Amino acid sequence: MHKLLNRDVAAPVLALIIFQGLTTMGMHSFSNAPTEVARGYDIPVSFTGIYTAIVYFTALAFGLFVSGPLGRYGAMRSCQIALIFGATSMAIFTLATPWAFVVSAILLGMAHGPMNPAGSHVIMRVGPPEWRPFLFSLKQISVPVGGALAGFLVPTLVLTTSWQTAMLLIGGAIFLAAILAQPFRSRADEDRNPTHPLRPNDIMEPIRLVFEKGPIRAISIAAFTLIGCQACVVAFLVIYLVRDIGLELQWAGLIFGLAHGTSIVARIYLGALADRIIRTKLILGYSGLITGICFLILAAFPAGGSYWLLCVLGIVLGNANLGWVGLYFSEVSKLAPEGKAAAATAGSQIYAFGAFVVIPPLFTLYVELIGSYATGFAVIGVLGILAGFRFLSVKY
Repeated sequence: MHKLLNRDVAAPVLALIIFQGLTTMGMHSFSNAPTEVARGYDIPVSFTGIYTAIVYFTALAFGLFVSGPLGRYGAMRSCQIALIFGATSMAIFTLATPWAFVVSAILLGMAHGPMNPAGSHVIMRVGPPEWRPFLFSLKQISVPVGGALAGFLVPTLVLTTSWQTAMLLIGGAIFLAAILAQPFRSRADEDRNPTHPLRPNDIMEPIRLVFEKGPIRAISIAAFTLIGCQACVVAFLVIYLVRDIGLELQWAGLIFGLAHGTSIVARIYLGALADRIIRTKLILGYSGLITGICFLILAAFPAGGSYWLLCVLGIVLGNANLGWVGLYFSEVSKLAPEGKAAAATAGSQIYAFGAFVVIPPLFTLYVELIGSYATGFAVIGVLGILAGFRFLSVKY
């Protein structure tokens, strides 16, 4: 355990948690103030799914380009640039015009895209081998931290100020993080190579790695399905709780925050268990099965039902559906060729997080045509169960 407290290990991992937590909070800001933002833009609230899809499409595409910059400029500098993109995105979003909607989503995707490859690059460089699954899972607490902050803060800020002010405050926090990181850049990026090539064919290496490594391809496809469930939590849970279950925005936001907040603990204890007490792929499989069951319960939940039961469901969903992603990146990095962890992560997230590009628009289309969030959640629940069985069946 003392190895984890070494400054050269703890400091960069903590920085990664802060950076990705802030960009994640920005990504969840629309879905935690859906009615107010939709009114400002004069669009349906279900367009949260379109916004999420644009963000993730950009993040995945931009992530393909980061291997070269990571080598030449270092992980810290790459993340600083990404944070500036994120801060700019939040400012543009407040303009409430069609072009602002699209440009903001693109810039936010450019902010989020480098974070996972940068994390893999850093952890594989500084992390003790026996603690890498734990560090990957610990780093990924940034996602629920960002989600919890969005769930707790955005509705409150919207009710006390305005949705534009809420977005500007989030953008200011992201920009401040980029500035405060500067004094630590020299030490954090000491492995950078100023002559590292930025070759155009580098963008194909991550995709090629996934195709060449059968187990990486298999778990990436399973992750696509399970992350599709996660996309529905991010984009539609608050809307469903408000419109169909009848909760006030702040109480729906609290459940969203509980789901993300409790998954922070899940990522820590699952990381400690992984490959030390229980095989990582078993954790991934069981996460899928429990996620599917939670969505089926949500789909059948009656309007005006027990709020406390919804809180419990949010906690279980947070542990199962939001707690496993760091272990997935750990498995990808473990299966990657020596020195190719960042590239393999960038390639596998194209397949896995492609769910955020595909599922929200399809769900939005389904809701607009059928008019039912509940039956959509039921379909997502079945997909979650199938993803769980796929993780369990992969052999490596």
